[in-house]
Amino acid sequence: MLNAISFKIYEMRKYLILSLAISMIAIPIADSLVIQRDRNRNEMYGEAFWVYGFAVYDMNDAEVAEAMGEHFQDGNHTLPDYLGNITYEYPVFGLIFFAIATFLFPGVGGFQHMWMNFILVLVFNLNLVLMAILLGDKVYKVRWARLFFAGYFIYGLIMSAGGGKLEPLTDCLLLMALVLRSEGQNNKAMFTLGLSFQTKIYSIVALPVLFLSAPTSLIWFFASIMITVVPLAVAGQNYDSLISHFLNSSSYSSFIVNPLFPGLAWGTPDVWGPEGSTYQWYPALIPLVLVLAFILITVHQFLPEKEAFLKASWWGRLKLLQPLYIYMIPTLLFAFRWVMPWYLFWFGALIFLLDDDRQAIAYLKLITIVGLLYAFGVVINFPYFWNGPLPDLLLHFPQGVWTYAYLGVLGVSVFIVFLIWRWMFDRQEALARKRQEIESRGELII
Repeated sequence: MLNAISFKIYEMRKYLILSLAISMIAIPIADSLVIQRDRNRNEMYGEAFWVYGFAVYDMNDAEVAEAMGEHFQDGNHTLPDYLGNITYEYPVFGLIFFAIATFLFPGVGGFQHMWMNFILVLVFNLNLVLMAILLGDKVYKVRWARLFFAGYFIYGLIMSAGGGKLEPLTDCLLLMALVLRSEGQNNKAMFTLGLSFQTKIYSIVALPVLFLSAPTSLIWFFASIMITVVPLAVAGQNYDSLISHFLNSSSYSSFIVNPLFPGLAWGTPDVWGPEGSTYQWYPALIPLVLVLAFILITVHQFLPEKEAFLKASWWGRLKLLQPLYIYMIPTLLFAFRWVMPWYLFWFGALIFLLDDDRQAIAYLKLITIVGLLYAFGVVINFPYFWNGPLPDLLLHFPQGVWTYAYLGVLGVSVFIVFLIWRWMFDRQEALARKRQEIESRGELII
């Protein structure tokens, strides 16, 4: 894998330079443009780890902020009140990542913020390399591959330079696992997937596919889990917040921020009524109906041939149903009350587990449809979202209408960098061609 990464970095060096230049411009602009609450909170817990160790899992945001000093009590390092001041819910590897990052750049303040974004930008660019390895020549020749790569570039830039979130690290470990699987290193792939799972748990959806490839490699997945999760569980640490999130408990959040959640049809929170009151809003079921209709129209591409399925062993049948399993995974986003917009790309990397281009295109279309329905769900339940979650989301943009000015500056800066980058490499390539022509004529170059 390391050889493949080194070769691909050399092959993509021209484009990686452009990506890094855009990212470096985006970091300071985004830091002024948006309150990156998740990054700030992870910084706080990373600093607190060196004082309290894993006991931070038993502390809520207010307790950690009070214990760590005045700088963390500005309201930008803790989650909003409607989240119930929950305890730290990210898995262990994510906490350790931010703890190491704060150790390397100690002290709170703006430069530590940008240091965090910079580290995540490097990870994001490594993700681009890993994706290029998995796509191979398709990234240059196949339309869906180029579209997916471009989509991930925008998503990854927002998550790293613009959000300081853990997703780039989770994706990096997941993509490494997929590269190792493609090389036949199944044990290492499972171990790496375990680390990804311990960063953010959504990568667990790849486990059944890797298990079907090499069942005995599952031991290595549990081995990586035992390194951190099991000792912490024995020590009495818990993941109560994470569990309440998965159980759709109102103790995690009084708001429902997922416009795809069917529960809004009979339990939309009433922001005007008494606390805890709800009302019925049946149009909230429209996104679910539309996505199910789309799946029914397209699912035949993921179903095995009847004759082959009947002749296969039960293990072979599981393998034949693998594409169908992958195709249905994005529908998980309908199951939870708390789904933010960027969650839509959580399952994007699973596209590399589909060998058929037609299936990959259909999967990409499904993710796009779910994303459009997410926005549509906000519109059809506008009375609730405009008076509930959306005002809180807008509070993360402290510049108000000047936000558009910052975005304009970013757009102009990126355009200028692109022109400079293109001029430099066009000039370099022209000189290389000229040199080659001179050498082909047998002339001496001094």
